[in-house]
Amino acid sequence: MLNNVNFAVHCYYSCNSAGRDFFVGDSHGKYSLLMQSLKKINFDSSVDRLFSVGDLIDRGEASFECLKLAEKEWFIPVIGNHEQFLLEMGDDNPDNKINWYLNGGVWWEALNEEQRKRAKRIVERNYSLTLTVATGAGEIGVIHAQYPFDKWPVNEKEISSEDYNELLWGRDCVKNDYQRFFAGVDFIVSGHTPVNKSFLKGQQLFIDTGCGHQVSQDLQDPRLTICEFAESCIKIVTMSERMSGSSSIQI
Repeated sequence: MLNNVNFAVHCYYSCNSAGRDFFVGDSHGKYSLLMQSLKKINFDSSVDRLFSVGDLIDRGEASFECLKLAEKEWFIPVIGNHEQFLLEMGDDNPDNKINWYLNGGVWWEALNEEQRKRAKRIVERNYSLTLTVATGAGEIGVIHAQYPFDKWPVNEKEISSEDYNELLWGRDCVKNDYQRFFAGVDFIVSGHTPVNKSFLKGQQLFIDTGCGHQVSQDLQDPRLTICEFAESCIKIVTMSERMSGSSSIQI
């Protein structure tokens, strides 16, 4: 069982009868790009909801602004490994600070003490480790990286530190290209590992398309991805500073 976890392990959200539900990949401090993407899909914050796979912070130019979105009623995130970096800043381990700053956490230096306290409160009060969303296409699970169990949802009493690490850091499904299937859920949405194009593998949809990362040989066009589950397909919208596009995945 996990110790020293101050946020919810699992949350359930019933079907949104008033509006639409969307799922967004790692945004990594790209607040303006996220706002442009929401405008593109005609997002209505009075009725629509946006579920995030985590990693709102680091690398981009507006990490604190992205983090504060979690205080909005319509924005619901799960914790990512970069939020875990933030939570570990108070444990007096200098290696944690060095590791985080090397991975884009230098923005923390610009915050005053009250802002830092607020940032940690935001994660502890508004994030969860996993969540489920009921939609017209079935029940959608959300995690940051990959799911270590065969049955959904997660059982808090069964989570070990190794399981927690896999939920936030696991990359095997993407790197080794194998499928996983899970009882109790129709699909699981996750991010964490940047890919050039969102893809569905078994029941797991990967939607981190590199937002906040630099162009590289493995990542030719870093973009932010938002998706919506329809009855027969997953609608996908992507946007970068240079261009935008849309596609779908049949289900």
